[in-house]
Amino acid sequence: MNKLWGGRFLKSLDFNIELYLKSFDIDKFLFIYEIKVINAYTKCLFLNNYIDYEEKLKIINSLCLIKKKIKNINVEDIHSYLEFELVKYNGDLGKKIYLGKSRNDQITTITKLMLLDEIEKIHILLVFIRKSIISLAEKEYNSPMPGFTHLQIAQPITIGHYLLSWNEMLKRDHLNLLNCKKSLQYCPLGSAALSGHNYNINRNTIKKFLNFKNLTENSVDAVSDRDYIVMFAHFCNLIITHLSRISEDMIIWSNNNFDFLKLSDLISSGSSIMPQKKNPDLFELIRAKTGRIYGNSLSILTILKAQPLSYNKDNQEDKESLFDNVYTIKKTLNSFRKCLPILKFNKKNMYFSALKNYSTATDMADYLVKKGVLFREAHKIVGNCIQYCEKNNINLFNISLNELKRFSNLFEKNIFYDLSIEGSIKNKNIYGGTAPNQVLKSIQRSKFFLNNIILKFK
Repeated sequence: MNKLWGGRFLKSLDFNIELYLKSFDIDKFLFIYEIKVINAYTKCLFLNNYIDYEEKLKIINSLCLIKKKIKNINVEDIHSYLEFELVKYNGDLGKKIYLGKSRNDQITTITKLMLLDEIEKIHILLVFIRKSIISLAEKEYNSPMPGFTHLQIAQPITIGHYLLSWNEMLKRDHLNLLNCKKSLQYCPLGSAALSGHNYNINRNTIKKFLNFKNLTENSVDAVSDRDYIVMFAHFCNLIITHLSRISEDMIIWSNNNFDFLKLSDLISSGSSIMPQKKNPDLFELIRAKTGRIYGNSLSILTILKAQPLSYNKDNQEDKESLFDNVYTIKKTLNSFRKCLPILKFNKKNMYFSALKNYSTATDMADYLVKKGVLFREAHKIVGNCIQYCEKNNINLFNISLNELKRFSNLFEKNIFYDLSIEGSIKNKNIYGGTAPNQVLKSIQRSKFFLNNIILKFK
């Protein structure tokens, strides 16, 4: 196996150990970023008079040829591969351009560049998803449904209000992604192995060529820092958790006992033995991806735990979990994006379900409070009323005023507005509440915040 080291070694590595140490099969996915870094570094060497104009052109032209196709040769890593290819095209000049640079600062630089590109793609997916959710919420801003706590029918809300809860979760994820991007804006190149280098090479020039905004402050930390991978893993943990919670609701809603959601053929699958089945496989698989993502997060944290400063071979293992996180989150978001425009809610069933379980009982208690009753006393009065309704198999929507007056003389005809689904929803007329006019205001704010974060990503 070709190596960049070996001058002080008398014996060759054991063959199986050599294969175990090899990272080329993983690193090769960073090949285009390795090319980008060497291109920028070559220009910087020219500007600082370490190579002449002809040498710069020769290296840059050879990089154009090399990047067209990566060959599967027996090398230790992507850095070795590119250096050997440059030497093949340029002779000793291919070695000359590596002065002042180590694999240590190079690998973290190219990993950051890759992750910056992938974060931009994830950002675009999030924008599409959040726009779809907000649009769907706007369409259903006034459509009643039951709200749940403990998976029990609790109080009426609107579908639009419920959907905006998705947007709020994803808004936090979007902000986390933005923070990930900010953490990646520090260029480590120039830190060399761990202490910097002895050459008059302007790091600010490298930073500008590679479109970083800042320079790393400490060379020891720069080559060993993998916090940006941990931050991205944290982003992945939360967003897959949020998508899993949403998917769980969709799975429950599509169950025949709920029948809130009609599954489209475009996102469903069937049974190999039961011809009537339509299964929510997309949502089930999104739910299952949490295990994979959580495992990747544990992997990078365990790799970093107890590592002495600065760089160690342990960090070779940081990329498989990172690449898998990027791949899994992108695929999941893209699949989730496609399901949003075809979600079909059974609004009739949702409305009648909201009538169950005495869902406006709290509104009855609030009615009494407005009449001067202490809330705890009102709570007790309504609880006694619910017992009566259960015993007599009636609901709050068909109980008579005379029956209500058994529990309190404060009840008047206008109580029935508060007890209705529509009245209950409209009375939640508070910032962030489910009243339709508040939902519309929230939709406008959601659009504003989404546009704001789009601007911050630019």
